[in-house]
Amino acid sequence: MFAGFMFSLGATEEEALERRKQLMSFNPEEIPNRVSYLGSMIGIPLSVNSVDIDKPLEPNLLRNAYANPMDPRSARALKLLLEGLTIREVLAHGVINYHPVVAGTPVQVADFLEEWFLADACDGFSVVPDISFDGVADFVNMVVPILQERGLFHREYEGKTLRENMGVPYEYGMRENEITR
Repeated sequence: MFAGFMFSLGATEEEALERRKQLMSFNPEEIPNRVSYLGSMIGIPLSVNSVDIDKPLEPNLLRNAYANPMDPRSARALKLLLEGLTIREVLAHGVINYHPVVAGTPVQVADFLEEWFLADACDGFSVVPDISFDGVADFVNMVVPILQERGLFHREYEGKTLRENMGVPYEYGMRENEITR
């Protein structure tokens, strides 16, 4: 099973989060919906008209917040808000995305991938960089060497195709013994 995985890389976590915030600014009409959705995740009504998304939430609002047991992402969202992050920063962490999101250094991204892989949470990843032109190249040049050093990513391909590298037999259509007439 390949898990979808989104990332933004930076020399520091702060730089990577700034990159994610910049990406969010390209589509400002989505922000009101994201803020509202975040509120539903933590059980409090939020809107761009009721809170300043560039300031931490007021303690009186957070007092009523809770992690929604029906949404596994909500615990992380609440944790980040309780740490004093702004709504914009929490959204930059990707808490409302359906694929895991890591905004961080190459080591932080590699740590996340290693944790999931070694926990047998997946067999590999479908890597989705942020929309910048250098996302794939940065991943290949900065994260892959860390994974190779840890013995988690190959240095050479065994076959010439994905099928060969995955050990999947060449089999198309139904097998002869499965055909019923």
